[in-house]
Amino acid sequence: MKLQQLRYLIAVADNHLSLTKAAQKIHTSQPGLSKQLRLLEDELQTKLFQRSGKQLVGLTTIGAEVLARARNILQEIANIKELAGDERDEVEGSFSLATTLTQAKYVLPKVFKSFHEKFPKLRIDIQQGSTDQILDLLKKQEVDFAVASGFDNLGPDVIKIPCYQWERVILFPHDHPLGDLKNISLKDIAEYPIVTYNIPNSVNSSLHQAFKLEGLEPNIVFTARDSDIIKTYVKNGFGIGIIANIAFNPSEDRDLIGFNAQDILPTSLTWIACNKNLFIKKYMQEFVKLFAPHISEADLKIYLHPETISEFDLLNDNHMESLAALPMHN
Repeated sequence: MKLQQLRYLIAVADNHLSLTKAAQKIHTSQPGLSKQLRLLEDELQTKLFQRSGKQLVGLTTIGAEVLARARNILQEIANIKELAGDERDEVEGSFSLATTLTQAKYVLPKVFKSFHEKFPKLRIDIQQGSTDQILDLLKKQEVDFAVASGFDNLGPDVIKIPCYQWERVILFPHDHPLGDLKNISLKDIAEYPIVTYNIPNSVNSSLHQAFKLEGLEPNIVFTARDSDIIKTYVKNGFGIGIIANIAFNPSEDRDLIGFNAQDILPTSLTWIACNKNLFIKKYMQEFVKLFAPHISEADLKIYLHPETISEFDLLNDNHMESLAALPMHN
């Protein structure tokens, strides 16, 4: 078995099982790639791919397991290479992060300003997308960190560091009927068209769950990933908006009223995530400290290396209490 064959396997999986695209991505020929995958299957004496004629249509059960282990192997090889450089405090290269548009625009600029001042030779690469897209990039090991919200369970191969809570804001023009109410309820909101964030899986949405608990169905007529786009469409009469409180500035959004929904909608959680087999460099730890300075080194150690902390230590050092007391984004 060759490392090159494992790289080819990953390339095919990450390019939607297209041999042509995978070959282009890793700068090799399609026949050569196909041959190496066949040799790998022959050596393992099992099929890694489901085929329809010459076309790959899926991974077999064992193929999916081999793929996951191949990712871990190549990540560990990269970790070994990075280990010496981190020990010598060589901070060059790039730091990649996937996040939502809201985080990229309203939260991360100040963090990355301080981060860049500390590590001026480090190139920062940010990719934006939905939470589903962000997790896909993370699990494919195409980014170092992910910063997003939602999703209680990110899977066994992902480390999740809870950082902040945030509240939602209901937006509507000054002449909207909701402005005449002293208190706004979910029933009041359900009577109007809603413009909010794109939620691919509403089952995981705390917003949908809040309405469901009241026996209501939100009338969502328009979705977007960008808070500014949502505000624009609210201004143009599409409906009322529901966005993160960090994306609403009363002085800048003067033509909209923002009603804090803390009493009628649940708070959401912003987290940082990384693959559990990623070698966490010193500058990555520094990023976490800048993003969430309230997280102590002891708490960070628990998140990054939970296997090193005993249950006795957790209970007697009051770590669980400190981890639960997350501040609000303002």
